[in-house]
Formats: sequence, C-alpha cells, structure tokens
Amino acid sequence: MTEEFDHDIIEAVPFERAEANLQRSGFKLLSIPTAIATVFLILAVAATFMFLARAVRVDINPVADTFRFTSGFSYKLGDRYLMLAGDYQFTAGKQGYHILESTLTVGDSADQNFTFDLVKLPGILSVSTNPEVNAEVFIDQKSVGITPVTLPDITAGLHDVTFRAKRYLDFNTEIDIEGMLQAQTLLAELQPAWAMVDLSTKPAAAEIYIDEILVGATNSAIEVLQGDHAISLKKKGYKSWQSTITTVAGVDQSMPLVVLEKSDGKVSIESFPAGANININDRYRGQTPMKVVLAPGRDYVVRLTKAGYYPAEKRLSVKPDEDLSLNQNLNPILGSVRFLISPADSQLYVDGKLIKDPTKQISLPVSRHDIRITKAGYATYSETITPQASTTQQFVVQLQTEDEARIAAIPISIDTEAGIRLMLILPGEFSMGASRREPGRRSNEITKTVELTRPYYLGTTEVSNKQFKLFDRSHDSGILGRALLSDADRPVVNVSWDDAMAFCNWLSEKSGLPLAYERINGVWQAVKPMNTGFRLPTEAEWVWASRYASGPTPTRFPWGDAMPPVDVHGNYADESANSMVPYTIKSYNDTFRGPSPVDHFAPNELGIHDLAGNVAEWLHDYYSVKTPKEKLIDPMGPDQGDYHVIRGSSYKHGRFSELRWTYRDYGIEPRPDVGFRIARLLEQ
Repeated sequence: MTEEFDHDIIEAVPFERAEANLQRSGFKLLSIPTAIATVFLILAVAATFMFLARAVRVDINPVADTFRFTSGFSYKLGDRYLMLAGDYQFTAGKQGYHILESTLTVGDSADQNFTFDLVKLPGILSVSTNPEVNAEVFIDQKSVGITPVTLPDITAGLHDVTFRAKRYLDFNTEIDIEGMLQAQTLLAELQPAWAMVDLSTKPAAAEIYIDEILVGATNSAIEVLQGDHAISLKKKGYKSWQSTITTVAGVDQSMPLVVLEKSDGKVSIESFPAGANININDRYRGQTPMKVVLAPGRDYVVRLTKAGYYPAEKRLSVKPDEDLSLNQNLNPILGSVRFLISPADSQLYVDGKLIKDPTKQISLPVSRHDIRITKAGYATYSETITPQASTTQQFVVQLQTEDEARIAAIPISIDTEAGIRLMLILPGEFSMGASRREPGRRSNEITKTVELTRPYYLGTTEVSNKQFKLFDRSHDSGILGRALLSDADRPVVNVSWDDAMAFCNWLSEKSGLPLAYERINGVWQAVKPMNTGFRLPTEAEWVWASRYASGPTPTRFPWGDAMPPVDVHGNYADESANSMVPYTIKSYNDTFRGPSPVDHFAPNELGIHDLAGNVAEWLHDYYSVKTPKEKLIDPMGPDQGDYHVIRGSSYKHGRFSELRWTYRDYGIEPRPDVGFRIARLLEQ
C-alpha cells in the first residue's frame, strides 16, 4: 500500500462558476410551477370532495368488533364518514353473530344516519325426557326429532316446545334460546297418560274389552289410557256386561264387583202412569216402560215406585227363553192444600186447570204441581208446590201490582240506546293469576285472592263498529293486511283507552245514567264512589265472567287444559291468517283471517261472547304488577299509572302462552286487535 500511494499523481481541477451549472439544469427551474399546480389541483379535488360529501353515521346493534367499507371512497371524521352520494358495500362482524354484508345508499341530505342489526348465530339445544322414552319433539309446532336428541341449529329467541310420547301426557313449555352457539339443555318431566283399573267379576276370568279391543281378563288390574272408554265383559254362557269408564291419568281406580248373569228370561214392564222406577230384588233397573232380562230358576220381587203414588209389588219367576208382560196401575197418594189469596177475587190455576173456589181445601197427588194466580192489573204469581201426605199445607199469596212487580224484579239482561245487551253477573270469591310452576306463565300473572260483593252487568259482545259510529261517525278501524277491520258487525279496533272512556260517558248520558268518568287536567279518572254509569269492566270483573263462567274449577285455556283447541269455538290466529301474523295454531281453521262478527261464536255459560279470541279488550284498571298481601274486595285497580290493562286473546294470538286465560297484556296506544266491551254496576 505504501508503494502505490507514493506513485499516485495529484492533478489540479479546473474552476467553474456555479451559475454555469444552473443554466445547464433548466428543468429544475420548471419544477416550482408544476409543484404549485399539483398542489392547487389536489386542493381543488379535496375542496370539491368536501363540498359534495355527506356526513354519514353508521350504527351497528350490538356494536360490531369489525367494520369496513368494501366499495367506494370514504373518509372517517370522528364518529362519521364523509362520503359522496351513491351505493356502498360494507361488512361488519362480532363474535357470536352472523357476518353482516350489506349495502347502504347515501342520498342528498347533508347529515344521514343508518342503523343495522346483527343477527345472533343459532344455539345448540339438547332435549331429553324423564323417564327416558322416545318422545317426538316439536319446536313451534314443527317436528324436529325423537328424544334424546341434540339440535345444533336453533334460531335465537323464544320458542314453544312440545314433547309427545305414546302413553304419556303432552309436555308443553317455552324456552328462550340464547343463540351465539351456546349450548342449552331441556328436560321434560313426562307424566303417565294412563291409570290402573281393577276389574273383578263373578265368576272370574271374563274377557275385558276396552273400546272393542281385548285387553285382558278379570280378576286383574289393567292399564287404561285417560279419557272416556266403552268397556264390556264377556264370558261364555253369561250375558255380556257393558258400561263406560272415565279414567284420569295417574288416578288408579277399582270398579265394583260385576256379577255376571246367565241370559235367559225377558220381562216387559209397563205402568200407568209411565215413568215409575223399577226395582227388582231391591236392585234399581230403570223406569217404565222397559224390558229387562232375568236369569231363570229364581224368584223375583218387582217393585214399582213413583213420586205421588203408592208403591206396587209383584212376584214372578221366568223360564228359559220366556217372554212375560207385567202391566200395573199405580194409585195416587193425596195431600191437602189451602190457599189464602189477596185480593180474594183472584183466579187460581193448578197444572193449568182453573179452580172454581180457591178458598176451599184441595186434594192433590203428592208430586210437583204448577200453581198460577192471576188478576187484571196485578202481576201473575207462579210457583211450584209438592203436597205432603197426611198433612194440610197452607199458602198465603199477596199479589203485587204490576208497578210493584217491576220494581221487585231485577232484570237478568238490559239493552242500551246503542243496541248493546248486557247480562247480569252475580258476585263471588275467586283467585286471579297463575302459579310460578305453570308452563307459559309470564311474570306479571300475579296470584291474588279477590272477592266481588256487588252484582254488575257486562256487555254480551264487544262494541261493534256500527255501535261505535253512533258516537264517532268519523272513526275507521282500518285494514290489516288483506283483512278489512271496519265492517259494521266487526268489533271496533284502533281505539285508545281514552276513546273508550268517552264512549262510555256518551252512552251513560244518552241512557239517563250518571257519568262514570270525569276528565281532570286532561286525564280521565273514575268517579268515586263508582256509580251505575257505563264504564269498562274491571280486571277482576273480566276474570270472574270469563275464567269462572263454568264453575269454581277454572281451565288453563278457554277450551280445556291442553293444546290444541278440541273444536272450533273462537277466533284465534288460525291457518287462514298464516300470511298476516307471525304465529298460528296448526290445523286450526276458524275461517276468519281478521276479526269475526261480534256474536258469531257461541257465548259462554253466562251468555257472554268472545271473552277469548276475536279481539283483546281494554279494561278499566291502570296496569300494575304489585303483589297484594291480603284479599282484595271489589278492586278497581290503581288510581293512576302509565299503561292500562289489556286482557283476552285475539285473532292475532297463536302461542299457547298467549291463549291461556291468565295471559296479561298492557298498552296505551290503539291497536288493530284491541277493542272493548262495557259494564255497569246494578246498584251504587
């Protein structure tokens, strides 16, 4: 290296002025205008974009973990995007939800908001039964498998579930599927649909037929499915024995010993008058006239009895294949009656026959007799009496004038100026709500003990469009889908609770009754104490007249205790409404897509139509979920509240939870399936 360095030659470089280099590089001078033009062009494009862009806010429910536009240009500024008008594709995602791929269209408005909902992934449901049997599982009335089974793809949300297994009662419940691929389990506690029935005969070993099917022999216990069945016992050489049996699941029973008889002789028994009770050897056999079959080789005592007549007895015996005839006249037992009637010149009729001198003692058979006493200007007196043997009965009758009779008689039904009929409902004590263990129970179905002490009248039908238009000629109930809601004979709907209040006061005023409601500071309130004006029924009055109409033991549904309805008796969400409502009753067709005429279906035992089905009904009470600590007497509901109680299923209801008597709803706005009926107290 040292030697190479020593031989290098260092030479001088000629000097040149810097200006000369600048002149030879003229392109560098031209870059300044070009740069300025480029900047202005960029600014112009940006300004144009800012001028034309729209502020767009996109909300995803729930908030997405990822979100991006896959087409078009956008600029995010805070919680909004600056975008030109047009269509933009985007994707959004969140764990547990389906990927959302959609399009939004930006319009001409300066500020625009778009909201999209993510859909949960389905859930996983494992179902089984106790005891472990092969039960068919129905989700929302669609068969999905046989237990035990795991269902990997159940849509999130509330579903009706039914388990159906041979020889077991149907198990109905609801389940809220969480979705998001979460695993859930459901165990159905199945109850046997049979009972053990013990059958014994003398002699033994008779064949047992249930509904004409041979199931075993006496003397033993057999399994019989619940319900009504025809039962017959057969043994060679003896008469067939037939009867009916009603079994209740899980309730074992033992039938009385059946003594089989050899079939040989026959006896035709008649009496005058007819209708006498026949007892043969102290065994009741029926009423005359009738033919009885008797075993040969025995002596029989035939005893005929009839109210108001002396008994008659005959002894007989029959031979094999012998036909005998027994005809017997019965002698009446007489009793005496006397009448003291005011006014004295009144006319007395006994069994439709005029008694010439009603002041005399009358002999009558000791049976029921119809008594009628009349006089012009007085109300007719009617009564049924039964004279007593060896005793003279006395009856004192004071006829009332027709005006007095009208005052004394309380009408069973009344009619209003608007053509609405109301039936008298007698009060009683009962229970409202549902137990926590009842399938389908909602949290607002609070149990409470209620006593009604005052008789009241209740509209036999829901108020119709024709009747409501007498009050408000401009009202139109509208259309729902293809169902016309405004026909004159259909129940009025799309009315608010306030509209119902105003109608009640209008009808009270037309009928000369006190107004049941007053408007204070723009709010309808009930008059206190409640008078006899027309009003909406209270929730307690509605429950008493609907669920307890047939007696003290209420059913779960209007038709019984199990789904589906056994016959067409009300207007629910049937198959004809399949395109109009989200949930219908499978294989049920009441022929009405929307509301039916207010009196189309048969009334209940109290004469009231459509307390279930057709339309739900506004009630008097403000809505509350407060649990009472003691029995409620004539409850009218809270004095104030934000919502009003709605009771009864409608033509839009198809879920078994909504079809139960105890289902409670509430609201404030008019609805196409909510109407009302009227009520009033008998006395203040």
